[in-house]
Amino acid sequence: MADVTADTVVFTERYHFLIRRLHSLSGIIPVGVFLCIHLSVNASIMTGPRSFQFAVDQIHKLNNMGILKAVEVLFILIPIVFHAIVGVVIWLTSEPNMMRYRYGANIRYTFQRWAGLITIAFILVHMWHVHWIIPGGVEFDAHAAAETTIGAMNRWWAAPVYAIGVLCAVYHLANGVWTFLITWGITIGPESQRRSGYVCAVIGVVLGLFGMGSLITLKTMDDSMLTPAAEVEGHTAGLVDGSNPYV
Repeated sequence: MADVTADTVVFTERYHFLIRRLHSLSGIIPVGVFLCIHLSVNASIMTGPRSFQFAVDQIHKLNNMGILKAVEVLFILIPIVFHAIVGVVIWLTSEPNMMRYRYGANIRYTFQRWAGLITIAFILVHMWHVHWIIPGGVEFDAHAAAETTIGAMNRWWAAPVYAIGVLCAVYHLANGVWTFLITWGITIGPESQRRSGYVCAVIGVVLGLFGMGSLITLKTMDDSMLTPAAEVEGHTAGLVDGSNPYV
């Protein structure tokens, strides 16, 4: 047992730089890219149920090819799990110094860690709520995307949980992009870091508006705005699997 523990420590120390670099990279590609796509697809509900249905249909073309679940697991789930595990390890093995050094970047980084932990919990709730990976929540039907998503969001806890979870995920990504640019030597000087900070803030605001806008739309949309079931079924002909990672 001691040898196994020692070997683990040696492995971690030997590949510490590589693990940290992969953790930084995975937060942007593919996890960050996926979050942007996810929120953009959901934001299409703000232009109407037909737009949302069309966006869901584009995702489910992968299902017609028989690769949707494989893509979900290999390019979304595994990178998220890796990023989350390494992030938690970093959290547990480092000492926060926000109270000692109250620089803005340091405070943002501390908030980023807390936002990351909240995001992990939110992802688990989200997958249980509407995703096939953790069964037991509500049933999402890709043939009636808007209607079933509205049904899922009608639970009393859904709106506050999704609002907090989405905002934490967006903040974690936006500030993560800023630190990523520094970590990889893209923004070196104070001026370039200041300018990139503005860009990352804009990214965060835009994604936050996408998330909150789609959430508000889903909570305020009534049945009269939904596409009739017959039209939906005809529009989504060829879709087989009702699972959808983009809800």
